[in-house]
Amino acid sequence: MNQVMNFDLYGASLADVDGRQYASLFVGQAVQDEKEESAKGIVIMKMSCDPEVYQSLNLSKYPASVEAHIRLKKAAGGKMGQHCVKVVGKQAPAAAPTGKAS
Repeated sequence: MNQVMNFDLYGASLADVDGRQYASLFVGQAVQDEKEESAKGIVIMKMSCDPEVYQSLNLSKYPASVEAHIRLKKAAGGKMGQHCVKVVGKQAPAAAPTGKAS
C-alpha cells in the first residue's frame, strides 16, 4: 500500500555504483519551529526513489509542488524508511476570469 505526500521538490540525483543505479529526491519544508529543528528557512531532506522516478521527472522548474507516492521500506538498523515510487507534478491553479470582453 502506498501513501501520498505533498511537498516541494528541489532537485534529484542519479548515481551509478558498480552498474547499479541509485536515485534520490531532494525535498524541502519550511521550518515550523526554529528552536526544535535548529534551522531557519527551508529544511532540505533526501529521500530515496526508483531510478524510473528520476527519469520520469519532466517538471518545468524547481522547486516544484508535487504529489509523491511513497512506500515504507526497511532501512538501516531495522528502522522504517520512505521510498518514492512515483511523482506527479501539481498543476498551477487556473487564473480567475476577469470578466472583460476582448
